[in-house]
Amino acid sequence: MILSEEVLIGVAGIAITLIGFSGVVTALGRRDTGLWSPQEILQLRTLVEPSIISLFSAVVPVALGIVIVNDEVIWKVANGVVFVANFVGIAAFVRRGSAGGRHPSHKVGFFISNLIMLAMLAGMFSPLKWTQLTFFLGMNLGIGVSVHNYYLLLFSAREDCGE
Repeated sequence: MILSEEVLIGVAGIAITLIGFSGVVTALGRRDTGLWSPQEILQLRTLVEPSIISLFSAVVPVALGIVIVNDEVIWKVANGVVFVANFVGIAAFVRRGSAGGRHPSHKVGFFISNLIMLAMLAGMFSPLKWTQLTFFLGMNLGIGVSVHNYYLLLFSAREDCGE
């Protein structure tokens, strides 16, 4: 099976929904009163930014398909673009999040993210079927990270961390 535009549009829709949920969280949250902890602010940013990366990722192969004819090249280049986008997102998270600002489950997510990133690197140099699989995993990485941080915001991460 080849990744279809419907799948890409579906992932983009999920990403847009998560971005919208973050707006609701912000509007109903305590940010305007200054009561958000640094951990909650980090989680909110880590809810929005990976969703934006997933949304961007969903349109990359479609845009590349306009200028590149070869399917194999499209998916390999798309893997590279999404790898760079995810790498920048992970680097920003690591730079922003102090040891006290991260939830313990972020360590597990960081490990899984690194595995997916390695798979994407391998996917750039593998046959077409694996390239599409690694792209799909990389594209959905942001969705998983966003859902995780949405869960943490809903169920007070401060209580989970024992604060």
